[in-house]
Amino acid sequence: MSAGWRFIGAVIAGAMLAGCGGPEPKPAKPEMVVGLRLQKIELQTVAAELEAPGTVIAVATAQIAARTMGTVLQVAVREGDTVQRGQLLAQLDERELMAHRNAAVAGSQSAEAGIAQAQKGVAAAQASADVMQKTYERYAYLKEQKSISPQEFDEISAKQQAAQAQLEQAKAALKQAQAGREQAQAEVHAAESVASYARIVAPFDGRVVRRAVEPGSLVSPGMPLFVVEDSSRYQLQATLPTEALAIVKRGSATRVELDAMEARPLEGKVAEIEGGADPGSHTVAARIDLPRGAALQSGVFGRALFARGERKALIVPEEAAIARGQLRGVYAVDGDGVLHWRVVTLGGAQAGRVEVLSGVSGGDVLVLNPGVQELDGKKTAQTAAAGEKHS
Repeated sequence: MSAGWRFIGAVIAGAMLAGCGGPEPKPAKPEMVVGLRLQKIELQTVAAELEAPGTVIAVATAQIAARTMGTVLQVAVREGDTVQRGQLLAQLDERELMAHRNAAVAGSQSAEAGIAQAQKGVAAAQASADVMQKTYERYAYLKEQKSISPQEFDEISAKQQAAQAQLEQAKAALKQAQAGREQAQAEVHAAESVASYARIVAPFDGRVVRRAVEPGSLVSPGMPLFVVEDSSRYQLQATLPTEALAIVKRGSATRVELDAMEARPLEGKVAEIEGGADPGSHTVAARIDLPRGAALQSGVFGRALFARGERKALIVPEEAAIARGQLRGVYAVDGDGVLHWRVVTLGGAQAGRVEVLSGVSGGDVLVLNPGVQELDGKKTAQTAAAGEKHS
């Protein structure tokens, strides 16, 4: 090959090598962010608390059932309605009940007529018995005087005994009529009571929490129709571990947190507590009075927290922890100032601060005000010392 061709080949080969094996480009620098508030978190001394989960219940709850058979004509309330004592909840068809009452009243009137008739019979029998008694006494005197025969005296004696027997029969008939009247009056009273059962009313002031009847339904005695609870007084029915017996007594004060009222803990007081633990679950049941007027309702889940000394914990402002779907996390700053998203497990929150159970350690520097911006992989030149300090 000539020198010219060798030169051209060398130039082509050099160009190819230059295209394939040149120096790599430098990576892009992380985006710088400013305006962040940073904090180095350290273990803090906080109050140690014993937690007892529970459910809100009404102090007084009534299950209202039908007391007679009948067809529902009207349902006057719905679930959630506030009611007052004696307020109509439902109305049954009382026509059949009133017919029974009218029959009982008619029976009572008939019994009264029977008493009047029996009283007349007693009066007549008494008059006859009185006459025969006087006749008997006269004939007894005549017998002593030997003025009548023994046969005549025996006839009068028999008539006197018959008159006395008729009087006793009349009195027995009167007693029977009186007993019949009492029974008839009892039936009238019962019929009137049953007729009043057609009106199903609220037993006390409260709220309807359950309704199990509709117009047109046929109800029978004992059939549950409504559940009404006293909406003025609520308790937390809590389950305590056995170790709670050492620190929780009747009258003990406690802080109560309800899932429906996350930002507003309540002050409670133990009203009742079992004297011993359940052998199966090794727990203790307690009822905790909740403050009146706290806009509560039964069925809400919550927890009672009892003070039990102090402990160490990592506490951060709630705004530092942000949500991504079902996860909660924080932005931590490494030694080079680069921000990294970390998934954390949070504990209880109070007064705008929350405990971090896992995901960070003492000495880590966190972003306090991440907001909604994406910071993972970005960089800050700020330091925790320059940021806002939180105790």
